[in-house]
Amino acid sequence: MTIKEALTTKTAALSLAPGVLDLEILEGGLIGTAEYNPTTDGMEVDLVWAGLLLTTIQVTELREDDISMKWSTDLRGIYSWIMRKWGLVDPFLVVIPKPTVKQIRFW
Repeated sequence: MTIKEALTTKTAALSLAPGVLDLEILEGGLIGTAEYNPTTDGMEVDLVWAGLLLTTIQVTELREDDISMKWSTDLRGIYSWIMRKWGLVDPFLVVIPKPTVKQIRFW
């Protein structure tokens, strides 16, 4: 299986314009016709996949009279999983600072 075939399989559910996958492969520094090896190419292929996921995140809203429907192709969960898998910073992670104790008073 080539790198392009692996990415085509991972992005099968996404509606991508022709050539977008080839462009992302080139921008990711990969050779699409090279043999895919998950141990050596896994991180680069996942990062290209994550970039393609970010391009497809969208929120659509339909309104008619007093009825409103909203749905999302929210793929942030998959993107976050890819970032955690490779130990990279997850931009969607909400960090709540822990409270710090400044002074203890015994009554």
